[in-house]
Parts: sequence; structure tokens; C-alpha cells
Amino acid sequence: MSDSLVAMVTALGDDELILGHRHAEWTGFAPYIEEDVAFSSIAQDEIGHAAAYYSIVSLLTGLTRDALALGRSATDYRHAVLCERPNADWAYTITRQWLYDRADWLRLTALEESAHDDLRHLATKIHREERYHLIHADMWMERIAHGPIEGRSKLSQAATSVLGTTAGLFEPFEREAEAIEEGWLTVPSQELGRRFVSEAIDALDRLGLPAEVTPSGWRTEFVASSSGDLIAEDHKTPGESSSPAGMGGRLGHHSSDFSELWADMTRTYRADPEATW
Repeated sequence: MSDSLVAMVTALGDDELILGHRHAEWTGFAPYIEEDVAFSSIAQDEIGHAAAYYSIVSLLTGLTRDALALGRSATDYRHAVLCERPNADWAYTITRQWLYDRADWLRLTALEESAHDDLRHLATKIHREERYHLIHADMWMERIAHGPIEGRSKLSQAATSVLGTTAGLFEPFEREAEAIEEGWLTVPSQELGRRFVSEAIDALDRLGLPAEVTPSGWRTEFVASSSGDLIAEDHKTPGESSSPAGMGGRLGHHSSDFSELWADMTRTYRADPEATW
């Protein structure tokens, strides 16, 4: 068993699981019924991707997928902090989906070159599905960015808030150096992060939301700005931790927001972990 492979794939599954649960909170509350169905489907896809990642970990460790998804303590999860943030509003949710899917696209591209056969094939499969998630997010970003001023203002604030924690998506996995040496990961997370920043800046600029990326010590700090009648202000979601740029998730450092989500998400499983449904 490769500890570095287990650590990396577990974190990949955790990202998908937790973001999928946040997306699922919109079921019954999306702007209109067709979008309710669409976003619920995306949430289901993300949780399905998590299950697929956990299947690889299960083969390596002997733990069941349910035990991996629901049987760990909150501090044992390795998802990026961005994934656990509360939904706030529709603009924040869509912006997070849009930026997360762009980051995930780069990550999946790298994983398609992995030396691990199952992981490589899974990345290719997920990549095809994520294409439709990106189309959905692009449609909404265009719609809000070129719509009424109130929506554009909320989008500008959301971009500032989300960009402020995207660096955590590229925080190195535990044992990442070993994963690279063994061929499980072909591109270091920090290099993927640099590529993401360049692409995100260009994409935001096309939407009329110019962004600046300012190095600050060992971390990257993102500040979204706009001109004219839109001025992006620093905006934090409720419960945001003090970890710089949303870092710490890969080491199990999470906010109180996740403690609440974890308790709700795992309650039924923890009531009887041995139950067969």
C-alpha cells in the first residue's frame, strides 16, 4: 500500500464530498425549478465522484467507502477549506462552483497522466462529466456579470471572497513529494495553482471583474477588483477561519462551519455504523 497515494486520493474524495453536500443544500431553494434540478444533479455528481475516489482508497486500505466518507472524525478530513464554506447566497455559490471546477479541470488533466491505472481512468471519466459543470457555471457567471447592477455587485463581492480561499485547493497533499516521486501525481499542486491563477485572472477580466494576485509571504492572497460602478470590497463568509488564504485543510485544520456540517452529514451513520440499509 502506498501511503502517499492513499493520502492524495482521500483528499480528492473529501473535496468532492464536502462541496457536493454544500451544493445539495440548494435543493428546493434554487432560483427556479429547472435550476433546482440542474444544481441538485451537479451535487449528486460531486458526491458520486467522491464515492469513486473512496473506492480506490478502499481497495488500498480495506476500509469501506461509507467508513471513509462518514466514519472519520472531523479532523481526519483533508478537503480544502473553500469546500466547507457556507453557501451564503447564489452569487457566492455559483462563483465557488465556477472557480472550483476550473481548478479541478487542471487537477484532473494532471491526474490523467498518473502512474496509477485506476486513478488515471477515473480522472478521464470525471473530466468528461466536469465539462458540463463548467458549461453550467459559465452560463451563470455570464448571466449575472452582464445583468442588473445588484447582481453584478454581489458577483464582485463573491469573487473577492472565493478567490481569497482558492489557494487552499492547491495546498500540497500530505506526502505529496512521495506521490510525485512515485508517479501518482505528475504536476506539483503549487504549479497547478500558478496555472489556475493565470487562467482565473483572464476569465474574470473577460467578465469585467479584473483581479490582482498579490504574493504575501508564503501564501498567495487574491484580491478581486472592478472599476466604474462596481467596486469589489473585502468580503468574508460567516465562520471564516483565520488560516491564511484558506490554507490548512490538507492537514485537517477546519472551521466551525465544517464541525456543524460534519455532525449533520454523519449523524445517521454514527447512530449505527454496522447497519445494513
